[in-house]
Amino acid sequence: MVLLDGYPVPSCDTPLWSAAGKQVVTVEGLGTPTCPHRLQASFIKHQAGQCGYCLSGILIRAAALLHKNPKPSEADVRQALDGNLCRCGAHNRMVRAILDVSEQ
Repeated sequence: MVLLDGYPVPSCDTPLWSAAGKQVVTVEGLGTPTCPHRLQASFIKHQAGQCGYCLSGILIRAAALLHKNPKPSEADVRQALDGNLCRCGAHNRMVRAILDVSEQ
């Protein structure tokens, strides 16, 4: 997942021409190791990541959600993440980490 002008889109299924002239932000563009994005910091705080396979997509979707809705409900968060699977069982921790950011 990447943010294309602020909207989460699957990078593997998005034609290159559709990104022309638009701002593209990857999970690496959200923050840096020395200054992580508040979502990245919250995921670390809540130990919300395990294998890392799903994290980039979930972080991108969460960033888009919080940009659009800074105070989402738990149902809003779960709906925003519905297209992402976490096979490690950390989904509830991820939801808590996102809600924690929204409460700051």
